Amino acid sequence: MLKLSLILAAVISTQLLGAASAQSNPRSGFGTIKVQEFISSNRIKVTIPKAVAVQLFSNLEEQEGRKSEDISVAYPTRETAVIVHSIVGLADDSVGGIRNRIELRRNQNKWEIVWVGRQYKCQLGRGHQDWSSSLCS
Repeated sequence: MLKLSLILAAVISTQLLGAASAQSNPRSGFGTIKVQEFISSNRIKVTIPKAVAVQLFSNLEEQEGRKSEDISVAYPTRETAVIVHSIVGLADDSVGGIRNRIELRRNQNKWEIVWVGRQYKCQLGRGHQDWSSSLCS
């Protein structure tokens, strides 16, 4: 009985630890985008985090519909930066919003994009209403 209790306790603590680490992972819920494709498709020419954010914000052509856009730059450490760029209210029949997470790391006083993730928010009746890496229908 004691042996069964110890095994059960170990399984439960492992599951809780796994759930906690998934929640604490800031990349959780984002689909990974290839860094070079992101840089190319957004015509990124700069590497300083705030300059990347400005370029992303000004890259978008005027589109129809009522959209809002938000961009933030955070520096979790002296050597890392995170840009979160969200666009909501897209004039698309299925996708209502797109959010990108761009992670940069400083290497020998030069910033480089090291990871990019994307999430979607669907239009009503076209799928999930929260941010998710799942595509809309």
